[in-house]
Amino acid sequence: MSTAERLPEPIVRKAIEWQMRLRANTGNAELHRQLQDWLRHDAHHQLAWQRLQQMGGVFQANQLPDAAHTIPLLQRAEADLSRRRTLKLLGLGLAAGSATLLATHTPPTWNADLSTATGESRLVDVGDGVEVLLNTDSALDVHGRELLLRSGEVLVDGAHWQARCRFARCEGQQARVLLRERDGYSEVRVERGEVLVFAEFGQRRLRAGEGLGVSAREMTPLGKGPLDPFGWARGLLVVNDIRLGDFVAEAGRYRQGWLGCDKTVAELHLSGVFRLDEPSVMLRNITHLLPVKIIERTRWWVRIVPVA
Repeated sequence: MSTAERLPEPIVRKAIEWQMRLRANTGNAELHRQLQDWLRHDAHHQLAWQRLQQMGGVFQANQLPDAAHTIPLLQRAEADLSRRRTLKLLGLGLAAGSATLLATHTPPTWNADLSTATGESRLVDVGDGVEVLLNTDSALDVHGRELLLRSGEVLVDGAHWQARCRFARCEGQQARVLLRERDGYSEVRVERGEVLVFAEFGQRRLRAGEGLGVSAREMTPLGKGPLDPFGWARGLLVVNDIRLGDFVAEAGRYRQGWLGCDKTVAELHLSGVFRLDEPSVMLRNITHLLPVKIIERTRWWVRIVPVA
């Protein structure tokens, strides 16, 4: 691998996240072990971490530039950057007053009690007979029987529990319930049992098979859509007559890098069952179902286009 290689943004962001987690948890042996596992997983991870350490040696913890300047720097920086060149590359951001802490621009996962990386799921027994299953790129805090979903998606299963998400508070009784943060609202769906959903303007009781979208102003019942909301818990992406554009947006949550589709094929529809642990196979299968082909510049940049 070339030391001057441009790194994918998701990997750079993850390296920054690791840096902030270590700073917030000095001396945490388990966290250091997890970091080493991440570094061994991919040479790109090691290169991103190496570049970040070089930057960290130049600035104090509260003087790092924001992510908007850090990410492109790490993407293009060479492994042997000198102190002078590092200062030159960062100078513009610092001169513009970008002394904002890096933590304010990173996802809310680095200091969460429980978190997952892109493409990862994690099952955790949080005590008192309650289990949580975190989906890809998610973060959750645990305070006794109360759970706080900070980002992403989680499946909560247990006899008695409380959970908070951005716009709602939920109380479950012998319930298995999905919570997902979406743009502008929190999604709540019940697979088993009952759950009480509280918002600032009211409350609602949901039973198995029911769903609710809670925003800052209203609660909206959610019917059965083209996506099986619980399929991911079985390692599957299950869709029925879904727009290709929507399918791509959902599938993109489970893989590193950028995944997109041409607008000329975005309105095509497909149905099927796809394995989430085989994202490359998932994309190839689309070409057998629809008149499309895959353009892959690198494994980090993939676009679905019409067959010529």
